[in-house]
Amino acid sequence: MKKLILYSAILLASTINAENIATTTNSKDLSLTIYGANTAMISEKRSAIIADEGRVKLVYSGVPSMIDTSSVLATFSQPVKLYSQNYSYDVVNYNSLLKYHLGKEVYYLEKEESLERKQGILLSSNPILIREIGDGDIYTPYKIFFPDIPKEMAIKPSLFWNIETSAKSIDVELKYLTKGLKWKSDYTLDISDKKNLSLNSWITITNNSGATYKDADITVLAGEVNMPQEERGIYYAKRRSVAQPSVAYDSANIENQSFSGYHIYHIPFKESIKDKEKKQISFISKDSIPYERYALNKDNLYFGDQKERKLNFQQIIEFKNSKSNHLGIPLPKGTVRVYQKDDSGVSRFVGATDIGNIPKDESVKLNIGKYFDITGKEKIVKFRKTSREKHITFEIMLNNRGESDQVVKLKKNTPVNSGKLTIKDNCKEPCKSKDINAFSKIYTISLKKSEEYNLTISYDIKRY
Repeated sequence: MKKLILYSAILLASTINAENIATTTNSKDLSLTIYGANTAMISEKRSAIIADEGRVKLVYSGVPSMIDTSSVLATFSQPVKLYSQNYSYDVVNYNSLLKYHLGKEVYYLEKEESLERKQGILLSSNPILIREIGDGDIYTPYKIFFPDIPKEMAIKPSLFWNIETSAKSIDVELKYLTKGLKWKSDYTLDISDKKNLSLNSWITITNNSGATYKDADITVLAGEVNMPQEERGIYYAKRRSVAQPSVAYDSANIENQSFSGYHIYHIPFKESIKDKEKKQISFISKDSIPYERYALNKDNLYFGDQKERKLNFQQIIEFKNSKSNHLGIPLPKGTVRVYQKDDSGVSRFVGATDIGNIPKDESVKLNIGKYFDITGKEKIVKFRKTSREKHITFEIMLNNRGESDQVVKLKKNTPVNSGKLTIKDNCKEPCKSKDINAFSKIYTISLKKSEEYNLTISYDIKRY
């Protein structure tokens, strides 16, 4: 295979010097608001020096390749007459230059030892085929050279505004939405003993937007925001100042602020995020959080099933997100990874789960896996049915085969659509019951190691 090397003969600026071009400077006052739905709002300011008044092509380069151009809101500091906006995402690369020059003249070296550049017509890009100008021979050259970079092709994804102005300089404030930026919370939960745990978390930001953001002011928003599904046009506005909300923070944690029905978390320092980079920023660090750990089965009762069935028990860790428990912080949705030390003091990973957005003063319930040593069986021991009545008695056998005491909870939901329901059981110490509603109860049983417990529940249903 022939070795192909790209050489650009003329720079972009030299191909468009016939036009009145003004190029914006680097971003300043750059801020990102990142949403969970792979979307972010970018706000930034740039300046440009205009050589000649009149018609100007204003180049705003380095925007994300995944920008939503229909969301662009531009504010100009000086009066301008706007004619059009173009978005150039066909950036300069080997393939794009090959595609552009199909059927056009290019320069080439015929062989590796050749010193003379020849001219030919590019016939094909895969494989590279050249028709020599003169004798008309067609072959694959050793090297190919492009005569220019097309003026409509940008070095980076860029916005081009065709404007008319008499100003010598202009400031542009730009706001827009882009895909490819997302964030989530990653929590690590360390169980230090049987009473307390520690909670630490990261704000994890992933950037696949096609742009790098340097020294950006970053805010992440928690909540379900409806995103536009259709193009809604490009909006331009007169310059105005916007007061930014102040966000309090301390040296350890990022504080939150309630905003428009959502919660925003402002990072109290500037950060840079490169394209194709994942960045983690310390978020929460709390210790001495009291918790409860128990085995939970919440299968629905199925009347008429005469077979014995096995009960599975989930490992649940539960704690209250309250100030009295050293929390009281709105917790954004994310992944929780749980660690616990074994008897030798070595920390082990014991499970993970995802959580939704949890407001303050709500309970956090983590299902981290299935219990190995907690087993159970359930079967119908009595069943009687008439046209207007139904009587069912269940026997539930619980076993703790482990080496430590365990708390077991049974949540029983009764599938009754109509009629009067009466529930009777033999629940007594170490069993406690609590009504959830007219059709559901929860039983809490404290099982010592190697202990068994049998629970009987009877249901009488009278149809109206």
